[in-house]
Amino acid sequence: MSKGKSDITIKIFALLIAIILWSYVMGIKDPEKITEIRNVPVTLSNVSALDRQNLIIMSPQEPTVNVKVAGKKSEIDKFVKSYDKNVLAQVELSGYSEGQVKIPVSVGLLNQGSSVRLVSYEPKEILFTIDKIITNNLPVKIETVGNLPAGYVLGDMSIKPQNVLIEGPRTWVNEVTDVIATVDLGNRTMSESNSFPIKIVDSEGNDVRGIEKEPNLVEIDIPIFKKVTLPIELQTSGALPDNYSITNIVINPSRVAIKGDDSIKNLSKIDTKLVDINTLLDKSAVEVELDLPEGVQLVNPNEKITVFYNIEEVASKDFTFNIRDITATNVDETLDVEGLDTDSEIRVQLRGSKSILDNVNKEDLNLFVDLANLKEGRHTVDIKMNEIEGVSIVEINPSKLTINLNAS
Repeated sequence: MSKGKSDITIKIFALLIAIILWSYVMGIKDPEKITEIRNVPVTLSNVSALDRQNLIIMSPQEPTVNVKVAGKKSEIDKFVKSYDKNVLAQVELSGYSEGQVKIPVSVGLLNQGSSVRLVSYEPKEILFTIDKIITNNLPVKIETVGNLPAGYVLGDMSIKPQNVLIEGPRTWVNEVTDVIATVDLGNRTMSESNSFPIKIVDSEGNDVRGIEKEPNLVEIDIPIFKKVTLPIELQTSGALPDNYSITNIVINPSRVAIKGDDSIKNLSKIDTKLVDINTLLDKSAVEVELDLPEGVQLVNPNEKITVFYNIEEVASKDFTFNIRDITATNVDETLDVEGLDTDSEIRVQLRGSKSILDNVNKEDLNLFVDLANLKEGRHTVDIKMNEIEGVSIVEINPSKLTINLNAS
């Protein structure tokens, strides 16, 4: 046999001997081993003691410990595979109150027939936060989203119940600032009543979870009205002393928005309640109330209506014209007018507040006769005058004029 082949044979033989010796040692002598089992769940013992005091654990929700055990390798391997059945870690919860408390952890091994033993565990204590379960009664606020169609307005919504009872850990309950029910107004044109869910939010509008509420739904009445804007008309009673008149009447605002059912579309104006005109003598403005029809309301119930005015002395003023000053209007193009070329006088008497009449001149007045639809021949027609605001015509003398219409 060559020297090379002899060396290989020796090495193979040595390997076989080593394997046999190792198998012997492992089969006869099982070595000791220390193993750490991490994140062993901690059992909460006597939770009912907290329940009786209306207490609840806020944190940690799932406490764990790390446990070191020692024993023969073969037993340790089996032990670790089913550690949840072999290791019991627990805390005793009786005797504690609200706040942050350190509670001792106890750890025991359940498989007493095994040679596995407890070496150590960490932590020895766990810091628990314990909260009191409390209640609070809060009003429900209505929050709206979306807009009603044009021509509609929302009335005062009502809610039942007006308050909701919330219950939960003190920390979470104290975070709650509002209980909100949200109503979507989009495309609503009719009043209705519906149930709406409520949400519980903090000061930043974020949902607060883990809170019980009673009830979970509220009933909200949603009144929706038709809306129109109408002019306001002053209504008065009584009369001013002789030779006085009320002028320059200004109503502020002159128009008002009202709401009601579809019948409001038939209204053309809103009257004020009767104002005794004699109560206006020593003032230049007065606040008035509106005489709203049944079922009609102001869109803005706080809106104030004020009437501004002047009370002035009434005067009269006379003007003299010639018939030549009269203009004929609406004359048939095929006819000529005869009778407007004389110097006969016409006296016009006007009446109004002195301040207005003082500014009225003869040039502001226009006398005319309206010959519309008149045919050829002799006619007697009324003498008319243009209107001047704040001025009334007392007399036009003579009030009539005879003219002839002749073919051109």
